[in-house]
Amino acid sequence: MIILAIETSCDETAISVLKTSAGRRRPEFKILSNIVSSQVKVHAPFWGVVPNLAKREHQKNLPSVLIKALKEGRFPISNFQFPIFKQSELKVQQIEKILERETELLKRFKKDILSLKPPKIDLIAVTHGPGLEPALWVGVNFAKALGFLWKKPIIGINHLEGHALANWLAPVGKKSQFPISNFQKVFPALCLIVSGGHTQLVLMKDFGKYKTIGETRDDAAGEAFDKVARMLKLGYPGGPVIAKIASDIKNQKSPQLSSTTLTTSRSGQAKIKNIKLPRPMINSKDYDFSFSGLKTAVLYLIKDLEKNGYALNDFRAAVAAEFQQAVIDVLISKTLKAAENYKVKSVLLGGGVSANKNLRRQMEKAVKEKLPKVIYHEPAIKFTTDNAAMIAAAACFHLKRKKDWSKIETAANLRLG
Repeated sequence: MIILAIETSCDETAISVLKTSAGRRRPEFKILSNIVSSQVKVHAPFWGVVPNLAKREHQKNLPSVLIKALKEGRFPISNFQFPIFKQSELKVQQIEKILERETELLKRFKKDILSLKPPKIDLIAVTHGPGLEPALWVGVNFAKALGFLWKKPIIGINHLEGHALANWLAPVGKKSQFPISNFQKVFPALCLIVSGGHTQLVLMKDFGKYKTIGETRDDAAGEAFDKVARMLKLGYPGGPVIAKIASDIKNQKSPQLSSTTLTTSRSGQAKIKNIKLPRPMINSKDYDFSFSGLKTAVLYLIKDLEKNGYALNDFRAAVAAEFQQAVIDVLISKTLKAAENYKVKSVLLGGGVSANKNLRRQMEKAVKEKLPKVIYHEPAIKFTTDNAAMIAAAACFHLKRKKDWSKIETAANLRLG
């Protein structure tokens, strides 16, 4: 089976074509193409994703991303066999109705997509939630237009399930399956999904059977990274820049400073290398997270340091490193506690923040040391951020939910389990 998947839940415009075989119990995925167009430069001046700008960029990018994905997948796309004038007037009118709110996309669809030779795919999968509603609708309506034009069924996919199933993906052209042969050794699994919009612990009883057992009560971890990076004037997105500057003080030693003893801890103009921030909810009995208080603690710490005469360059790396470690400590502690209490057989990572090398290294070490019988797995870094290959993979487990193109809707607040 060949699936074409579309992902526009936030600020990446992504389309992938995936071939799947071997059935539900032992799935094998072969990515034929995986194209991602990032909007980071568009949103960077605003220090975060602006929904209407994301919608605009998705409209601009989807047709060209589709063509690139089909070319990479070696699908013939000659536009001479199906010229636009051969499309019936009624068909064009229906597409105009589907894309009536995406005028820029409609213009490009007529110019670049109507005349394409329909690719030999079996169905279309599209992220229908959770995410930014204006962005989601662009992808869903594009999928509807393609489904109508090519007469293909559509499956709406939960974005978070895609992040969990990214653990089963391999690079373009290579077959992929979980790195053990017996799937009974995988489930129940615990997946920590941590990104700019979500921080969740999801119990996976099987493919398609999920239960969210813990989640953030306020800011997601990735959102906190972005906000702290802005406080430190580091740039956007926050995760990579904080990780980079935090590495500047790795293995360096200096006296430990507490935010409560700043007024007596200053020593000339020497740079501060170590500080201490709180680990919110690390000892709570549940599996929930909270990063808003940590973000506020950073804000007050910066103000106190500047009040005591320190320049931003004197403490920026130290604050970045301590903030990053505070987040990692909480994520690992909650994950280990949940894994032990639910007696899972594997621990998985997913989401954009799971690209953080310190989180990956420390999580792997913690699982191996404290839960030696539990399997640990993380997706390839290229599959941690939003992509459509993970959406195609998730679709493989929901084939019974195939719908006519007209039945798909968005669900911006969609939950997983």
